[in-house]
Amino acid sequence: MTLLDTLQTTPGQLIPAAGDGNTFNLLTNSDTPAILLDATLATKTLLAEENPGLLTISEYAKFLRDMQLKKTTPLIADMQSGFGNPLNTFYAAQELERSGGDILMLNDQTYPAHNLERPTTTTPADLLGKARAAKDSLENPATQLWIKLEGIWDYGIEGAQQRMHYLANAGADAIIIDHYTTSDLQALVSSEPELPLLATWNPDTTKISGIAGWLDTGCLADKALQAQQTALQNLLKEDTSYAEK
Repeated sequence: MTLLDTLQTTPGQLIPAAGDGNTFNLLTNSDTPAILLDATLATKTLLAEENPGLLTISEYAKFLRDMQLKKTTPLIADMQSGFGNPLNTFYAAQELERSGGDILMLNDQTYPAHNLERPTTTTPADLLGKARAAKDSLENPATQLWIKLEGIWDYGIEGAQQRMHYLANAGADAIIIDHYTTSDLQALVSSEPELPLLATWNPDTTKISGIAGWLDTGCLADKALQAQQTALQNLLKEDTSYAEK
């Protein structure tokens, strides 16, 4: 049974994101249906930067190989915007599959990808070229390609539907919607999409029926960071209090 089969059997499940080894280990011991090795979170871990566009394919693939040794559930690899043109996307997808990605997630941002509220997205033709290149590179028939659409705020419902139709014909396995409103999701669900539909998630998200699964956007990592900051402040206070004695 594939991850999509699991999600469609039990819809509405949350897929958590990790970007460091400790969080990844924590998730492998949970009953999560899959783990997303998020590029933005990985950039914070590997480079201490917020911009995933600074992360090279070799750096991310090395991290992916390290984490796949510990995986107990399907591992979603974040291919960002393909690391360049369709030819770059071909080799990036090939490397990430060989490095342990069970599902490759390609977004429709322009290269290099950025962690923005309203990212710039590429043309349907360029996205289609990258999707086809990624599919052509795959060696394992079980490896899936999920496409994250991030520009519905720009190209609208009709533009998203057009891209979804093209991607279904190109062999994509699922669509993820990001930077949306609840009404956007409801409109897409009601249009009976040709591919399984997922969406990104944060604590303020209103879950609706018709969405197969929800991808964490870093909530777990944020909570962990807050806990670490609180622990550090308490430790420093204790240290100061001890010194004063």
